[in-house]
Amino acid sequence: MIVPNLMFATRVEDAARSAGAAVLTPIDQAVFLTALRDGARLVIIDSNAANVPWMEWVRAAKDDPSTAAVPILAFGSHQDLDLRNRALGAGVDRYLARSNFSEGLNEFVAAAVREATADPCNEPLPEGVLRGIEEFNAGQYFEQHETLELVWRAERRPIRDLYRGVLQIGVACLQVERGNAVGALKMIDRAVKWLQPFRPICQGIDVDRLLADAVRLRGVIERVGADQIDRVDRRLFPKVHLTAVSSHHE
Repeated sequence: MIVPNLMFATRVEDAARSAGAAVLTPIDQAVFLTALRDGARLVIIDSNAANVPWMEWVRAAKDDPSTAAVPILAFGSHQDLDLRNRALGAGVDRYLARSNFSEGLNEFVAAAVREATADPCNEPLPEGVLRGIEEFNAGQYFEQHETLELVWRAERRPIRDLYRGVLQIGVACLQVERGNAVGALKMIDRAVKWLQPFRPICQGIDVDRLLADAVRLRGVIERVGADQIDRVDRRLFPKVHLTAVSSHHE
């Protein structure tokens, strides 16, 4: 990391420790590039690190085939568009507003150090997704949205759409509770699109069952009509059912 702010640096170290990783603060470009060659999974840069020529280091990393693939995440003021554009021009892969970085830090680090495979559906569910599913199944639909969105933002592979699909079915249930039939139907339709590629089971989630339950809920919403959406039986709200992959992970 290149994070001179002690508060943020401590938070990065805590996030790495929670994920079973370690953090290095390079003293110069040579140490920086060596760390990337030696297996670094993620670079985190505070764009306000004025005492470090980090843009030069980033350019050097992206120009070197042995280090170019290491993801580089920078964060800074959402109002300083010039700095953001220069950072992206130097080769930064993602540039986040400081608040978004802070909010998703644990998931960004966890996603970076997680062991990826050629078949993501056989990977265990991330801890953040498990938390979101617990909230979903408890009827905490706003909370599951906040939890799953952090994992969805952090994950860059197509598997992220699995989490987005679950999230949106939860949002559909929230819309029903709020009396918004149009919003609920829209969320279900989007979720079905995102979840289709992961049928029948992915990362321990019974996708086929979730889709069937979501489609059933959609039919009920259409049948009762927007004016009587309060008649929708809450017992028809889908649940996320987990199978052996997630159980083994736990």
